[in-house]
Amino acid sequence: MVSQAAMRGQRVVESECRCWNPAVWLLVSLLGSLVLVALSILMRLGKCDGGLTKSLSRLSKVQLVNGRNRCEGRVEVRYNGSWGTVCDDDWDMVDANVVCQQMGCGVAVAVGSSSQFGQGAGLIALDNVDCRGGEADLSQCRSLGWGVHNCYHYEDVGVTCREPVLLGARGFAEPTTTPMVKSGLPDGTVRLVNGKNSCQGRVEIYYQRSWGTVCDDDWGLRNSMVVCQQLGCGNAVSAHTNSYFGYGTGLILLDNVNCIGNEQELMRCKSLGWGKHNCGHHEDAGVTCTGSTTVLPAVTEIRRIFWETPGTTVTERISTTKPPTTTTTVTTTTQAKGKPTIRVMNGQNSCEGRVEVLYKTIWGTVCDDDWDMPNANVVCRALGCGPAIAAMSQAYFGHGLGPILLDNVECSGTETDLSQCFNLGWGQHNCGHHEDAGVICTPPPVLDPAFLIPSGRDFRVTEKIPATTTTPSAGALRLVDGQHWCEGRVEMYLNSAWGTVCDDAWDLPDAQVVCRLVGCGEATQAWGQAHFGPGTGTILLDNLKCSGDEASLQQCSHISWNVHNCDHSEDAGVTCSLS
Repeated sequence: MVSQAAMRGQRVVESECRCWNPAVWLLVSLLGSLVLVALSILMRLGKCDGGLTKSLSRLSKVQLVNGRNRCEGRVEVRYNGSWGTVCDDDWDMVDANVVCQQMGCGVAVAVGSSSQFGQGAGLIALDNVDCRGGEADLSQCRSLGWGVHNCYHYEDVGVTCREPVLLGARGFAEPTTTPMVKSGLPDGTVRLVNGKNSCQGRVEIYYQRSWGTVCDDDWGLRNSMVVCQQLGCGNAVSAHTNSYFGYGTGLILLDNVNCIGNEQELMRCKSLGWGKHNCGHHEDAGVTCTGSTTVLPAVTEIRRIFWETPGTTVTERISTTKPPTTTTTVTTTTQAKGKPTIRVMNGQNSCEGRVEVLYKTIWGTVCDDDWDMPNANVVCRALGCGPAIAAMSQAYFGHGLGPILLDNVECSGTETDLSQCFNLGWGQHNCGHHEDAGVICTPPPVLDPAFLIPSGRDFRVTEKIPATTTTPSAGALRLVDGQHWCEGRVEMYLNSAWGTVCDDAWDLPDAQVVCRLVGCGEATQAWGQAHFGPGTGTILLDNLKCSGDEASLQQCSHISWNVHNCDHSEDAGVTCSLS
């Protein structure tokens, strides 16, 4: 009986197990389906990500919008059938050069903004673009990815390229570079371009039937010595960086050149190798040698200049004679006596504002390239105001209209009119109205008649001069907003005001110079990205390249104080060893 009962119990258990088997299989099937669905979703997401990465590596179309020609304007790229803009975060001349080369427009000569070429609409396609300079397409540069950004359209970037065409839109010859020699020269041949003579200029080297430039990374006197000796130009006087003699074109053939000084040719020095670099043409190296050049006969040159304003077209034919010196004298018609030829606009009084000059019947602006205090003093004197307080740049008083009439103005300070100063010539420039120059002059004193002493047509006034604190000397440094007096944001005193330093190329040798000058020993840290908070005022220096033993920051190689691509989010700082 016991065994029969046990057998019946076993059958019951087996029956129950057989009853549960379908439920278990159903559960397993459901779980398996869920796993398959999850895997399918993950694979689909993986494909989407792969597509994004792949799309960034495909060649993209680029166009420049709202410029004066196809080689100038707001940068737009095509993605997924739509045109989108590019944000100006991290945008610099290296990125601009990639665009210009992709467009077949030579090299970049200026980086613009939405204020110059207008704001775009719709998609902001790229942000934080970071090109190395050798890319054939903007999409090959590093970025946050298609459509990923934290920008608005007022940050849309633009470029101006040097258009490599022989015939302008008006049907006359445009200035262009001499065609490259394609044969007959051995690799490693060097030449100097854009200097005052054949022993000074931008260094260019010949390789595989093409001329190219040399990047200024590690560029120093030993390298320059080799170039000068190779050219038979004596000893090196200076090693120039930051495209001191202007931007080159074409290939950048050598980078990180490191010569001992006794090499027979530049190509024998250590370098990264032919064509290997991480530079743009804003870093082209140059030299000045002691040697002299053959005196050339005078050359007469005919130039034609065109510009337009609404309803008005001005054409000028200027004949200039270039004697065997470095100065070109251009004679222009003097304005009618008593008619003002200079004015300031958008200031708070008649002694400050955007500088505008009159040429014939047309008012136009002045570009801020090389704009400085001697230029400003000439303007202030012409206006009947006191001495210049500041020379303003980057359209400080707003964007002007009409033609840009003068560029690269260089006054000694004693001239009576801006047109008497050295400049590129009426209407010659590579600027936009975002670079309009301005001045702030000392207003004429309010004279008390009791103190006026007649002297011919003039009056002299007796003033009581109040005691003032000591004014810092030009180039003085201070550290601001640190935890102690030997660290902080680097600020320099120049043109009667404190300004900051941009962190492009900022490193320990630069910081070392600062720490020594402020009496704080050795530098322990070179900070970027406004580590001690953003400053205010003018950004005075950019792309500093110090060796570490300079007597002032201004002795280090740098981009001119009024030429930079920074904002105060990039203010440099230091921490020094002594507190």
